[in-house]
Amino acid sequence: MELTPLRAFLAVARHGQLVRAAEQLHLTQSALSKQIKGLEDELGVLLFARTPTGMVLTGEGRRLLPLATKTVESVQDISALAAQMRGTVSGGLRLGTIIDPESIRLGPLLAALLEFYPHVDVALQHGISGSVLQMLRNGEVDACFFLGALKDPDIAVRQLWLEHYVVVGPMAWEERLRQADWSDLAAMPWLSTPVGGSQYGLVAQMFAERGLSHRTSVQADQEATMFELVQSGVALGLMRERIAAPVLQRGQVVMWQGVRLPCPLSLLYRRSDENAATLQALLAMLQVVWPVDEGDPEV
Repeated sequence: MELTPLRAFLAVARHGQLVRAAEQLHLTQSALSKQIKGLEDELGVLLFARTPTGMVLTGEGRRLLPLATKTVESVQDISALAAQMRGTVSGGLRLGTIIDPESIRLGPLLAALLEFYPHVDVALQHGISGSVLQMLRNGEVDACFFLGALKDPDIAVRQLWLEHYVVVGPMAWEERLRQADWSDLAAMPWLSTPVGGSQYGLVAQMFAERGLSHRTSVQADQEATMFELVQSGVALGLMRERIAAPVLQRGQVVMWQGVRLPCPLSLLYRRSDENAATLQALLAMLQVVWPVDEGDPEV
């Protein structure tokens, strides 16, 4: 049930005629009459008796009027309280970011946050997953994005999305990769991210689970740089699947078909800060930009 027909019901009940009620609501009489008729059809009861002098509440209409009044007033109270909260939530919010802004929906998140909470002052700190996590533990940021799994009783994890990584290499290595097994793959040169980066942990775990070690040739901390090095024939590397798809289609790199590694994207914050007003504002907007049904609930 929508609020507009309920407001129409209250206006007609208050004025006892369509003309004055329509003027109050800035509607035509025809539009107002359709709203009343639609509400009556939805409820399955007649709310008004039409008389030559105006609109008179029926017995059903009189019984429903207090509930309709309470419902509309409750919504008004909610709006008033929300407006008050928007005006009172203020202060700094330090947010650690990773990868590219588009992938973490940074623009829409900050736009929504500053629209509803204009007195929140946001400061961004960019890094890799391991570095922003350490910032969070040190109290240097209030929340941070993070790629990877984390088990820490002091840190709350709000999963947003499940990324997948794939192994990509230069097009010139296509035949080698087509025939390669895990041992062959470990013997090839690899790109690495700094310790603490999500890709560093994924590659190390991928080979350790198979009793293998791999050879790192170059270390980089930017996906664009890593892609350029892979494409140039320097080494193999991991790439997020949705980032890899278009470059694979264009024939800029080739993918090894043997593995697809899941890696959750999450927002982290200290459980001890959970009730901070600016953090609660961020979490509220997070639900708008990253609906719960896209990722997993908080763990």
